[in-house]
Amino acid sequence: MKGIALDLERKHLRLPVESRVFIELEERSDDTRDQGSVVVCRTLDVSAQGLRVAVDQELEEQAYLQIGVEPPHSAEATETFFLIAQVRWCRPGELPEQPFVAGLALMQAQGSDIDHWITLISSLEN
Repeated sequence: MKGIALDLERKHLRLPVESRVFIELEERSDDTRDQGSVVVCRTLDVSAQGLRVAVDQELEEQAYLQIGVEPPHSAEATETFFLIAQVRWCRPGELPEQPFVAGLALMQAQGSDIDHWITLISSLEN
């Protein structure tokens, strides 16, 4: 019953789509030429406003991250979507290939591809 209640509370349909995701964990500082640390992970499911990802390391809850999401193979889009996400939760995974599972909420941000992402997901829902 609890799982049903959680699904009823969701505003957006979750789709079981697997895509590669690049997460920048550390921002570049203006006074150095060091690039941030990038972690590659994959989606377990997606919606217009969020992603559930399997990742090799724990993500800090409430952190804001710059991410790049490759479009799913079934999509017409070919370019990576650059988005801003907030880590809503992160917990140990239940499978060896999923050390951690995290929920990322996608944020409206100037210069991001959020509008194109929403259009893509809407097309996959139909």
